[in-house]
Amino acid sequence: MSARAGRFPLLRLVLADATAGRGWRDDAACLGLDTELFFPVDDRAASTEPPRRVCRGCPVRAACLADVLATEDPARRFGVVGGTTPGERRVLHRAGLAITTPEIGGDVA
Repeated sequence: MSARAGRFPLLRLVLADATAGRGWRDDAACLGLDTELFFPVDDRAASTEPPRRVCRGCPVRAACLADVLATEDPARRFGVVGGTTPGERRVLHRAGLAITTPEIGGDVA
């Protein structure tokens, strides 16, 4: 067991539909909105509340967050994505979050 594994629990974000690809984007609440809304000048609550409000009502928020956590360069985290700030995504990454897909024919617990 590594030192990291001993300090932090391993979190798994399981994608329910491995075949969905990025089609979820068509159902995103932010579709058609000005992208600058999601890149506030700082992480203060007053700056991040407007994009978080959009994300809270989004039917595909989990897929959005899973996508960014699976593809984002940890050295270059910007903006509010999936309702999270770069700092919050950094915490998820440091906690050992793993993005996985269910086994074909297997159960997801």
